[in-house]
Amino acid sequence: MPITRDPASDETRPSPTPRWLPVLLILGAYLTLRGYHSFDGDQAYRLPLLLHRQDSALYADDPFIRSIDEFNPHRGSLALLDVASRAIGLPLALFLAFVATFLATGRGIRRLADSAWPQLGPAAGWLTFLLILAAKAGNIGTNHLFEAMLLDRLVALALGWLAIAWVVADPARGVWRSAPPLAAAAIVHPSAGLQLAMLLAAGWAAWAMMARATDVGVRQAARAIAALAVAVVPGLAINLPQHATLFGDLPASLFWKLSVEVQNPQHMLPHLWRMPQWLAWSAYPALALLAFLAARSGQWNGPGPDEDEHCAASSARNRLMVLLLALLVGLGVAWFAIEKLHSVRVTILQPFRMGTVARGLALALVSGRMIGLWRTGEPLGRMRATVLAAGFLGDWRMVVATCSELVATAAEWLVRSRGEGRLRRIVPVAAFGAMIGLGIRFLSLHDTESGQTSMLIALGLGGIAAAVRSEWLERLRDRAVADDRIRRRRRIALLGAAWAVPVAAMLATWIPPASPAARHRLVQSLIDRCRFRPVPLDDIERLAAWCRENTPRTARFIGPPGPKTFRLWSRRSLAFNRSGSPYHAAGLADWFDRFRAHVEFRGSAEAFIAAYVAHRHEFESRYDRIPAARLAALAARQGADHVIAAAPGASGETNAADRSTPLELLHAEGRFAVYRVKPSALVQRQP
Repeated sequence: MPITRDPASDETRPSPTPRWLPVLLILGAYLTLRGYHSFDGDQAYRLPLLLHRQDSALYADDPFIRSIDEFNPHRGSLALLDVASRAIGLPLALFLAFVATFLATGRGIRRLADSAWPQLGPAAGWLTFLLILAAKAGNIGTNHLFEAMLLDRLVALALGWLAIAWVVADPARGVWRSAPPLAAAAIVHPSAGLQLAMLLAAGWAAWAMMARATDVGVRQAARAIAALAVAVVPGLAINLPQHATLFGDLPASLFWKLSVEVQNPQHMLPHLWRMPQWLAWSAYPALALLAFLAARSGQWNGPGPDEDEHCAASSARNRLMVLLLALLVGLGVAWFAIEKLHSVRVTILQPFRMGTVARGLALALVSGRMIGLWRTGEPLGRMRATVLAAGFLGDWRMVVATCSELVATAAEWLVRSRGEGRLRRIVPVAAFGAMIGLGIRFLSLHDTESGQTSMLIALGLGGIAAAVRSEWLERLRDRAVADDRIRRRRRIALLGAAWAVPVAAMLATWIPPASPAARHRLVQSLIDRCRFRPVPLDDIERLAAWCRENTPRTARFIGPPGPKTFRLWSRRSLAFNRSGSPYHAAGLADWFDRFRAHVEFRGSAEAFIAAYVAHRHEFESRYDRIPAARLAALAARQGADHVIAAAPGASGETNAADRSTPLELLHAEGRFAVYRVKPSALVQRQP
């Protein structure tokens, strides 16, 4: 970077770091550590909807694709991806949309945290963004704060972070600035967008009732709520006409069982989430409240702001804390409606998606606390900060880190009135040491992720950082920033380290599939880490790619209920897949009948659900034990002419390769093979 001279002195100082550099470094590091998992997971059953939209002849005979015509909450996101993918191709459109979601999330989160902790400069915002990307603890409802692929929910959440940040930081201007992103969120993901708007409406109402603490008047709140109501109208206009088909003629009890207990129980039913998840999630608001109270008591953890800045920061923190409390109350009401009232309408909205928002709001407050502990420069403060950072990586680790922080803080408050004596220094150290020691022992006995290792590393890093003399670090930093060549080399080295793996993965996707190098372990691991282009990796994807090239477009398949990716990678109709399930009553009933047929279950719906919930994977594996003759009959009943089953000689083989069977082997790929139903075995197709 060029060196500029201060006209008031003869000293030189470097020009400021470009704003794009930290974001580019964090994005590269995220892709390296977490990867980019496109054409997999939830995308595996949503992208076929986009492909059918672009070519109506594709998946023309697919029951799932056709059922979505009746009720499709993905219309908004599919329309946006349709425009982008037609212009630049699907892989590039997905990645650019992912990057845009990443940038919007970072922008909103950083502004939110900076408004609460302006005296800390940009540090609070950057730390909150890093915690959002890294946090895995408290993942109730299996909804992550950020994921390594493009999802409708993440796009809506990124828009929500922008809207929340604007209204918390500056309510006067945020009234109108927050409406467009929430309108877009309600179109991209109707459920999440509507819930975000409801959260902000509740926040405005609560702020108006606490006008002295939040600097929000009743008229301002009324205008904001009206703007939010107008913002969600386009999303409601798109989706409300489909609402009549949602419940149909299906009995409410059966709709609950299919839509909630079979289709997505891990997202909808709080009683299914593990106790460590609940405890870790509860730690977020506990730590946020701790940081909030510490700030109110005068622990600013940074340079003292002037009076105006102090008042603005205090009001922003009040608004943020009130919004978090309003969200917690709403989640409590949602829990009662789901678990006690069994309200289908509340449950299918998946209100505990907002539990993810609660974690993000809490992190914006906790980041200030962590920076304050670090900036004390004392061993105890820095070790507490690093232990908290390590706690966000796992549920039990989060519980141990939070308990240790609460005990240390309580010890500090108890001895604060004792003055500056030895007692004030020893008691918090002893309390924290005892608690973290008990916690590490607990982790070594009960944590399946071996969280005690990361906790010990965090303690060591905190102690080393406190032991290193600050003047040494300042001397090294001054030497680095004074030399333009050192600064340039350092930036190039950091960018190279952050982007080495993603760039290598991108190059690996261009290796021809027929080349021996394409099957090399290193190449496969690179592509698996960052799949920028659709390169098949596992047996079912490679088999699907073969089917795409060697079967007619009108071919229709049956296959195992579990694997998600065959429909997307083959570009062929699939009679049934567990993950590709419709939303409305008629589609759910048909999906359920197909599910029962694919596992040869003839009992009642209640018995089916009980068996499925108790042993899901074993239940789905019933398909693998169906003999070839019955597979051919199942294909005929499902209107299919091809079968995906175990390869000859594979575990759970159906003897489909036997010449006497009605199935003709076409191609095998690892554990799976594709068979064609012999014409003599095709009976009259039944709906």
